[in-house]
Amino acid sequence: MADHPTRTQTSRIFAVLAEQLAARINAGEFGEGERLPSERELAIEYQCSRTSVREAILLLQSRGLLGKEHKARARVTRPDSAGMLDLLSGAARSLVESVEGIANLQEARTLFECGLARHAARHATPKQVERLSLALGDNRRAINDPQAFIRTDMAFHLAIAEIPNNPLFISLHQALGQWLVDQRTTGMNVQGSTRAVWRDHEAIFDAIAAHDVEAADKAMATHLANVARYFWKARAAL
Repeated sequence: MADHPTRTQTSRIFAVLAEQLAARINAGEFGEGERLPSERELAIEYQCSRTSVREAILLLQSRGLLGKEHKARARVTRPDSAGMLDLLSGAARSLVESVEGIANLQEARTLFECGLARHAARHATPKQVERLSLALGDNRRAINDPQAFIRTDMAFHLAIAEIPNNPLFISLHQALGQWLVDQRTTGMNVQGSTRAVWRDHEAIFDAIAAHDVEAADKAMATHLANVARYFWKARAAL
């Protein structure tokens, strides 16, 4: 009688099976909305247990390649950029519970948003510059209202993220904003921070409107360094 596979061997089987099924999905063999063969059919085709098939399907569901349907064959889905980032949100929220995790996300945000600022300075159309100007005006009018200021702060940065017309950039910007929401609310407790943040936004806008790539990069880096400084200062006072 053949030996039963070990737990490690079983894990290896379903992981390999998941990659093979993912390759077939990505190659278009199973189209969006189409159902996979049954667990029994897949077990016969791949000469493995139905448990391995089930675990492979669960893995692909966690990646967003298959939909989750109760008592029905798995259906192929195509996750959008927002959906893919949502899969990471749980891990990211755990990450920002530590000081090191917050610092890492602040660094990641700086690299990402400085890149967006450079792109905006190089490519923004007159209409996009006008939209950014309106967002800056809304932000200025909210200086004395912390909650409104946070909303308009996010709207200003979103207007920059929208300039490349890349939905992944927009989703990533929104995810970073959600993961670091505590940074915005905590940092606003520092006296004078809202007015100083608005001035930073004004410098970013001026550089983008002038199509000065290096100035836009520098203004965004300075701004995010200031935001991080306000956060750590306010946190230390708690």
